[in-house]
Amino acid sequence: MSSNATSSAPALEAPTPAITRDLKKLAAYIGIPLGTMVGAYMLYRYMTKEDSEATTASTDQKEVVEDSISAESVIETSSAPSAETPEKSPFEQARDSKERGNKFFKSQRYERAIELYTEAIEMCPRDKASDLSTFYQNRSAAHEQLKNWQGVVEDTTTAIELNPRYSKALLRRAKAYEALDEKILCLEDVTAVCLIEGLQNQQSMLLADRILKAIGKEKAEKHFVTRKKVLPSNVFIRSYLDSFNKNVFALPEEAIMEDEKLTNPYVQATLKSSLNKFEDVEGLCTQEIAVDGPHTNLATLLRGTIYCLMCDIDSAMKDFDAIVNLEDTDDNKKLKVDALIKRGSLKMQQADDTGCYGDLKAAELINPQDASLYHHRGQLYFLTERLEEAKLEFQKSMSLDNQFVAPRCHLGFCLSKMAMQSMSPSKMHEANQILEETTKQFPKSPEAWSLYGQLLQDQQEFEKASEKLQKSIELAPDNPTTYVYLALLILQTKQDAEGVEAAIKQIRKAVDMDDKCDFAFETLATLEVQRGNAEEAQRLFHRVIELVRTEAEMANTFSMLEASKAQTKVSEQYGVRLPQMGGM
Repeated sequence: MSSNATSSAPALEAPTPAITRDLKKLAAYIGIPLGTMVGAYMLYRYMTKEDSEATTASTDQKEVVEDSISAESVIETSSAPSAETPEKSPFEQARDSKERGNKFFKSQRYERAIELYTEAIEMCPRDKASDLSTFYQNRSAAHEQLKNWQGVVEDTTTAIELNPRYSKALLRRAKAYEALDEKILCLEDVTAVCLIEGLQNQQSMLLADRILKAIGKEKAEKHFVTRKKVLPSNVFIRSYLDSFNKNVFALPEEAIMEDEKLTNPYVQATLKSSLNKFEDVEGLCTQEIAVDGPHTNLATLLRGTIYCLMCDIDSAMKDFDAIVNLEDTDDNKKLKVDALIKRGSLKMQQADDTGCYGDLKAAELINPQDASLYHHRGQLYFLTERLEEAKLEFQKSMSLDNQFVAPRCHLGFCLSKMAMQSMSPSKMHEANQILEETTKQFPKSPEAWSLYGQLLQDQQEFEKASEKLQKSIELAPDNPTTYVYLALLILQTKQDAEGVEAAIKQIRKAVDMDDKCDFAFETLATLEVQRGNAEEAQRLFHRVIELVRTEAEMANTFSMLEASKAQTKVSEQYGVRLPQMGGM
């Protein structure tokens, strides 16, 4: 295989350092907090202080309660009328009952508190909507302490009807919906709180994060097993195959008989692979295996690799197992090492760390001089934050094959991450030097130029970063991901309407040249959310769901999709408009 690429196993949730940083980059560039909550947070970040103040204007100004879980802090209080007042109006009597209810609540006598809040509700004049909503909200707090979740929903619903932007009642109802396993209703309410309070309520953000994870996981679990298993883009496949320093599938020219070039299924499969035409490869390999052809073992390994790329884990495992169980002949050993590396990555995806590293150790015992082994193990260490070990693996891989570009690039990223964690300028300089030397030694490697550009971008060296990315595009104009990185750079440096349009133009180039580039579709969907184009954003998220390769990626995309839906509904329901990107 070509040695100037940097992808690793597609079975991992984050196959390359670049890909692991995609959403983080986007978050940094358009102001999105990080984490699985990205789907919800990205919808609200542009809330301005003025918007937040305006949306809370209708809330009862007498409320002083903090919305926490302690009994002493959940009740709203106001000044009670003087005990010497000879006659009290119904409203004053209602407030007295509420104050008495508060005292019983603080004493954890919740049933009696409910009785007194009920008295307050019954006595309160209907034109005192703000106070009445407070009484209902307080009664819902007592129901919450008794875990009477339906009672919480009923009372907070009435409180919200009386005071539509009552964020405390919305948050309490959201928590009740979570307890009742009404996840979408919970998400809608907590989304409303985020919009109304402008991300100032820590409880709402934590709940939103939790519920989005749950929704995404639940939907992905159902959808992933029934999804149509499709190959990723040709660019992705080629990048993955090139992440091994040697082409294990290649047949020596002298070993191919003339008639095989036209008739042998496996030979046809390798020819199509060399032309980046991968759609027929699995079928051709299956033909070779079915007739027990001369290249059955190679066909089995190649088919397993294709299944791996399709995230058809069971089928891939069967093929890799078949290769691993071959006799230890010289010809079979290189196939076994390749299969063990790929099977190990699949085990990591299945959270079988022991099995993963066991396979990689077995590969090392077969061939301790295999540069690809150390490169891929280095990536696994990198993705699991074992950075010092990752550095050593990349260095070992480089020492075994000084023409292997991938570990050089990943070493640069590994050092940069170590530099950021330790705040070490000298280590960051070392990272830059590694990639600078790589671009000089391999000036025709588009991956090296692209990764160097991303590293400089992280260091705010925008002009230099743009130069590197443009060079990568010049060398590989058909690689869609570089256009997306360039778009992210534009967004970071020019956050006005013109900059947004320029960024979107670059992303649409990526989509036009590769309709399977999930990175481009996901980035574009996120931008459309920020621009207020919810319908288009949701269409794009659905496309991403069709393309992602792992259940974890699918769960994250479902989270973003459902967050977008909730934001649209809540914006219409409560009249809260999100500021659009770039002043648009």
